[in-house]
Amino acid sequence: MTNHDLHRIERRACFGGWQEVWQHRSEVLDCAMRFAVYLPPQAEGEHEALPVLYWLSGLTCSEQNFITKA
Repeated sequence: MTNHDLHRIERRACFGGWQEVWQHRSEVLDCAMRFAVYLPPQAEGEHEALPVLYWLSGLTCSEQNFITKA
């Protein structure tokens, strides 16, 4: 995947950080796929590594599932 394949489609301020939604083209699934990411305030500028939490939703869920239920 190149940077040209990844597009940020939404960005909103949230708890001092940013809630973003990104989209990329999946060659395997032959469709556009989306995922959401929360960037805490500590993600701005230079910093140490931050912890990561992966949320895998079910087949009928979307990238909005974690945003609305967490």
